Amino acid sequence: MKIDIYQSASSSQKYLSVLSGADVSKIAVDDPDYAKLIRQKTGVEIGEDSLAADAIRDIDQQGYHLHKVRFAIN
Repeated sequence: MKIDIYQSASSSQKYLSVLSGADVSKIAVDDPDYAKLIRQKTGVEIGEDSLAADAIRDIDQQGYHLHKVRFAIN
């Protein structure tokens, strides 16, 4: 699966991942920190391994996956 990763403009540790090419303007997230997003990476390949299982499930079910990081994604 290929995904695009967006960072919250107001919280540098919050990220949202969607299926590559998805229109993030149509995604409604209750947390206001996700109201404005900055695209960080596009076309990132994730595998079906245990580390990506939650992200893949969330994207399949709701169209996005929310996650936090403690370090910058480069």
